[in-house]
Amino acid sequence: MFRVQYNEGVTMKIKSKQVWVDEELKPAVVVFEEGKITGILGYDADADVDYGDYKIFPGFIDIHTHGYNGCNGSKPTDEGLRMWMNSAPKEGLTSILVTTATQAYEDNIKALEAISAFMEKEYEGTEILGINMEGNFICHEFKGAQNPDFIVAPNVKELADYINASNHQLRTVLCAPERDENYEFVKYAVKEGVSVSAGHSAATYDDIKGAVKHGLTGITHTGNGMRPFHHREPGIYGASMNMDEIYSETIGDGVHVNFEAVNVLGRMKGKDRLVLVTDSGMEKGKKDFEGNVDLETGAIYTDAGVLCGSSLPYYKVFHNLIEKARLPLVTVVNAATINPARYIKKEDKKGSIEVNKDADFVVMDDDYQLVQVYCRGKEQL
Repeated sequence: MFRVQYNEGVTMKIKSKQVWVDEELKPAVVVFEEGKITGILGYDADADVDYGDYKIFPGFIDIHTHGYNGCNGSKPTDEGLRMWMNSAPKEGLTSILVTTATQAYEDNIKALEAISAFMEKEYEGTEILGINMEGNFICHEFKGAQNPDFIVAPNVKELADYINASNHQLRTVLCAPERDENYEFVKYAVKEGVSVSAGHSAATYDDIKGAVKHGLTGITHTGNGMRPFHHREPGIYGASMNMDEIYSETIGDGVHVNFEAVNVLGRMKGKDRLVLVTDSGMEKGKKDFEGNVDLETGAIYTDAGVLCGSSLPYYKVFHNLIEKARLPLVTVVNAATINPARYIKKEDKKGSIEVNKDADFVVMDDDYQLVQVYCRGKEQL
């Protein structure tokens, strides 16, 4: 209905009565050319496409996603990554971090080299902004579905190897900070420009407090793979809610974290520090896949019954946070856009509808279903 054809280099204008600008929906016309936003005009200006009352949001960013339809971020191939990036816009995703899990050192090196090499090639659809390593620097007690055979204590030399193998495309790395002696791992990662999160960890509140002092800024899938919150030992979850410096991931399926708990976390973090993720597995997108996926909730389980990710499309977890977790719209939009961009230091080009940023947009109807998606100015649906 709203699809138009246009040539490279041609200035495009789209308009709506509800464009997300300056953290609110307002009437506007957005101008873009060569994949970049070049202007934001008043609603009375002419446009190539008029979306009427549909909402135009900045493109969604998932910084924690392991794969799609058989493409495994830990064992990536060019063909799989290309198919994944071509499919991801159907979820509203305009950019992602390809995420690896705990595996052998040699397999990590191969994966990091393959992903960073692919990023240098031409491909269509969702943009890979870098790599998120969820392994191997975690603890056994809260390993979840991570492979226990390859878990190691945070190790600066190994991290340096991974940064080099990724051609410096490693954007964020997970660790169990209670195993990081003198926080040397955290300090080194921060010095190299890599954001550090805590997770799959038995860390206490004081452990997180110390890590934050030395540069840790994130919590991976808050509430999962960590010491449970307790009124005598708040642990990671308590630190996540209480420390303003921390960006806190949440998986919006209602299974990994009950929606009432998401509501509390979202209200504590406010509009500037919540990050919405899927923690998706490579089963995502397989319409005929049943296996260990709960078809009602989208939750994915190992054969042993361990919760290990979600298969829900990103636009659905976005809607869940609005409808089921009852969070303010600004909190949810920021959690899907500017907050992940800031966490991985890509806010100069992603996360908001502003002049000189990438022309990444998600157009949604009143029920938060996708109408159109633009990746760097190109229509995807």
